[in-house]
Amino acid sequence: MTAAAEATPDNCASADKPLPIPSTREADAMLEAIDALCASLAPRLVAGLAIVRDNPGRTPQQWSVKDSADATVVSFGLIDRTFFWTWDQGVSNHYAKSRETVTRIVTGELARFGHLSDGGAG
Repeated sequence: MTAAAEATPDNCASADKPLPIPSTREADAMLEAIDALCASLAPRLVAGLAIVRDNPGRTPQQWSVKDSADATVVSFGLIDRTFFWTWDQGVSNHYAKSRETVTRIVTGELARFGHLSDGGAG
């Protein structure tokens, strides 16, 4: 074994130690978090905005808040076991492992920029 192979960090995959596959329960919980975020945002979006599933059946699993001209305000979703969101069509992406973090940031920023009818309360 080479020195480089011996120095493989514990969180990296190798031929003899692949990364664990997310459990169905874990994946379901993350999808439930996205569903809850969508359900929380949808009735609060200002007129002309809607949540859409960007790529049904494909990965990464992604949803967007879009305006009536189909311009994207924010996209968010799941890559492996990580939540992501982007405000600029993927030029800069942001990541979190916690459902609370993605919910707080996406909801807070939509409210801050006037995209929620209640200013984000609730």
